[in-house]
Amino acid sequence: MTEDNSIEKGRTGGWADRKSFRRGFLALLVIAALAAAAAGFVPAFQNKEPHFAVERYGVFFAIYGFVAFAFIVLAGQHLRKLVGRKEDYYDERE
Repeated sequence: MTEDNSIEKGRTGGWADRKSFRRGFLALLVIAALAAAAAGFVPAFQNKEPHFAVERYGVFFAIYGFVAFAFIVLAGQHLRKLVGRKEDYYDERE
């Protein structure tokens, strides 16, 4: 077994490792994100009586979701420092 995570010589990666799949999947995600943001401006998708004034803006929920997700990722990085174990934690016992 090799130390790095690269694909061994002579073996090809799976279908998700192909560059065409990754480009297409990224394009699909971008299109879905733009469609969700654009749907915020369509009157049929807007709440007629929002609970808070900030909900009147079309892309409020897209921005709110992005900020919440970014906070979770950044908090997780710092939480890992608190509860993480050393790489050789299980090797010490042997």
